[in-house]
Amino acid sequence: GQICPSLMLSDLPPPKRAALWRFLRDVSPLLASMVSVLPPRYARVKELLESAEVFIHVERLIRRAQRGGQRRFTDVYDVGCGHGLVAMIVAAEYPGMRVHAVDIEPRESFMAQKMAFAKGGTDLNNLTFEAGDLSSLELIAESRSNGIGTQNIRSLLLCVHGCKSLTHESIELASRYGWAWLAVPCCLQVENHLAPSAKVQLPDKTRFMILCGALAMKYGAENVEGIDSRVTARGIVISSSGGSEDNQGRM
Repeated sequence: GQICPSLMLSDLPPPKRAALWRFLRDVSPLLASMVSVLPPRYARVKELLESAEVFIHVERLIRRAQRGGQRRFTDVYDVGCGHGLVAMIVAAEYPGMRVHAVDIEPRESFMAQKMAFAKGGTDLNNLTFEAGDLSSLELIAESRSNGIGTQNIRSLLLCVHGCKSLTHESIELASRYGWAWLAVPCCLQVENHLAPSAKVQLPDKTRFMILCGALAMKYGAENVEGIDSRVTARGIVISSSGGSEDNQGRM
């Protein structure tokens, strides 16, 4: 079975709570410190595990890009960030990067987690919340493509469980500007990824995997990986390290 979305950290028996703590500490000691002072009503087990698992894949992408001789990332954009924990872990572990959490408005849990990071000893001075949607990010990308002195900027776009068209529209934006990207798709729609006349009459799990494969092929993904299915039913992670350095920040 999968973890119930309403399961709180305080609901776990001591042995399981200790095991979760060890896992979070291994992924990011700064995350574990934050959780230790996070008000219990915000400590949802599924959100903690899912965010930690996604961060593992983000870090792999960052390391792969660096091993490939590409410039270090300067900016990370988490589009439709929700509670924002993925962006916060990235900001905590990579203080030299500018991390932008993008959503219509900040959730109460976003503010609580940010305060808990500070209370745990990590001031996320490199993290900003930017109210808006993908069109806001398009304006940022466009201004950079026309700017001067942006040759040292290298960006990574994250889209974790974006609803409906947000996943592929985020990837398309990243691709246009040569950005690296990492997506964890959620509710993919057939008409966005297969031929207009295509009909897919398959169980939901199989249908989702086929659409993820189509998305990965269409956008030239370099890696397709997975998150433990006990954490989420939508645990396929698709990523690309982006275009060449010469194309970075250009149309």
